[in-house]
Amino acid sequence: MQRQPILLATISLLLVACTATNEKHVAEGGWVETGPPALHAVRNTQLREMMDRMDSLMQERFMTETEIDSERRKYAQSIAKNAEGMAKTVEAIIAYMPRLQLTPSEQDTFLALAKKLSDQIQHLHEHATQNHIDAIDESLHIINTTCTSCHALYRKTGG
Repeated sequence: MQRQPILLATISLLLVACTATNEKHVAEGGWVETGPPALHAVRNTQLREMMDRMDSLMQERFMTETEIDSERRKYAQSIAKNAEGMAKTVEAIIAYMPRLQLTPSEQDTFLALAKKLSDQIQHLHEHATQNHIDAIDESLHIINTTCTSCHALYRKTGG
């Protein structure tokens, strides 16, 4: 008999704890919290996040002049750093020349092209460090032409 009041009290407490209330909690910003979102609200949240990303991308597209200048400086610094690496590569190319078994005439041409490439890389480095953005593309084109010329003369083709 003593168990009956304890059992009734336990059941009463469980029923009270499991029942829903009509109380609405106020979240930050004064919005009323209504519980977990419905499926359409979750999709709406995903849509909102997607739209926020699109908005960010659009804002990136329309950078301010200051932001554009900053990006150009970063681009130029990156080009300058790569030009330094290219200069070291030219040194390695020249050091590799004896293994190519070239005639004296071919060696002269090879060294002239290597010197030309080295000079062009130096100009690229100067343009980049001085932030002459408009001159960089032309310098890269000239370097590419020199590389292609040397490869056409000295690279073995398949066959």
